[in-house]
Amino acid sequence: MSSGSPLSASFNPSYASDEEESVYLSRIRVINWIRLGLAVVILGAAAAIVGCEAVPLQHYKSTSSFGQYWLYLWPLNFDLRPTNALLSCGVVIMFQALVYIVATFLPSPHPRTRLLNILSTAVSCGGFITAVTGVAFAICLPSSIYPSGFTQNETLHSWTCRWKSMRDLNILDEDGNPLRAPDYFPRDCMETRAGFILLGLLIGLEVMMGAAAAAGWWLEIDVRRQRQVEKVELERVEVSAKGP
Repeated sequence: MSSGSPLSASFNPSYASDEEESVYLSRIRVINWIRLGLAVVILGAAAAIVGCEAVPLQHYKSTSSFGQYWLYLWPLNFDLRPTNALLSCGVVIMFQALVYIVATFLPSPHPRTRLLNILSTAVSCGGFITAVTGVAFAICLPSSIYPSGFTQNETLHSWTCRWKSMRDLNILDEDGNPLRAPDYFPRDCMETRAGFILLGLLIGLEVMMGAAAAAGWWLEIDVRRQRQVEKVELERVEVSAKGP
């Protein structure tokens, strides 16, 4: 890989041996590829979360107005906050990963090893916090307010999955007709479940990105130490050569 490649490691004039510099460049290049691969996977997973949550949300918005015609599809204790939380988390994580990918491929005449280390650390920390917050919020639903007569709220996931289960059981109404839910309810149930699972998966991916960022910092610190040692030894040799 040429020195102008976006993934090539920085090369600074140093006092470290050529062998040590070569090993450092080879290792940091591998780490850069690993971090780029993780960023692409994170971007894909976050985009999938946005898609999984946006489609059911659109179905809700297109049918919620049916209540004014006495065609009620959604309960009074309905809570959209988990869907909005997962959708927002997906957008934030997707943006963070996209920034890292763009920064990786932008041409630059200056070395960017330090910049990529900083960005990968920021992406991993920010993404991890975002994903954990989204999962915790979707599970706990803090500050939930229940309408009179209800003890809990229904979410887009719980409501569509509840009707999917009732449909599978062939439950009949008072007139003996099978209870039916909209055809897209089973699909919305699976998509909202997939969105939640993917957000949990992102927690693990962000941890892996953090480990790759830590490896980059460790390599940079190690090669700096080697450069400093070689610099001191070279100065001693120069002083000895000059003599008293």
